[in-house]
Amino acid sequence: MQEQGSLLSASIGRVFAILVAVETVVFGLSLILGLVVRSTLGPMIGYGVCILLAASIVAMVAALHAGTHGERRVLSLLALAAAIVYAPFCMGNYFVQLAVVATNPLSHPPDVLKLIAFVPGSLTFALDMLGYTFLCLSTLAAAFVLTDPRDRVLRILCLIHGAIAVPTVAAPIVSGLFRSTGSQANDIGSWILLIWCALFTPIALLFARHFRTAGTPGIPAEMSSR
Repeated sequence: MQEQGSLLSASIGRVFAILVAVETVVFGLSLILGLVVRSTLGPMIGYGVCILLAASIVAMVAALHAGTHGERRVLSLLALAAAIVYAPFCMGNYFVQLAVVATNPLSHPPDVLKLIAFVPGSLTFALDMLGYTFLCLSTLAAAFVLTDPRDRVLRILCLIHGAIAVPTVAAPIVSGLFRSTGSQANDIGSWILLIWCALFTPIALLFARHFRTAGTPGIPAEMSSR
């Protein structure tokens, strides 16, 4: 029964890891679109896909926790807890951008919308960065779950991503670096996010490989946590 559960968690984890990779790539394409075409289309696509991305990441980390056994299970639980904290910060923020800022259903004056518009220095930007700080901490905890030699590259990438927690939580404090004189996010923010996509896409793909190995018949599911 335990083996069947491990196979199920590995299958679910692989599916969601692939979804995370696809969603991260789409997010990257939306950033490029925003850089090339100066319109709201790119950001709107980005907000929508990042809502799905957050949900997929939680499911992926939940599968990692379900497939972890022994003393390292507390580390996978910490990874899951951090992912769960990250998701509502970011999903709520992006939903507000789509449902309120973009459509303005109550016809709020522009000055009111500026308070919740997603730009560096705003309340929503600060909450978003706080959310992503917990995503970084989630991958940091996950790195110490991945002790199989085959997961060496994934472990290193998770550690690198975990280290980004420091500049991420500091970003709202130094948000002036990301703003232009017109109080709009300048292109440096998009380029930084593109670098993040280039880091997180291979993390997701390597997690998919990790789950495929864990779900291979004849290979103990707990091997990846040794």
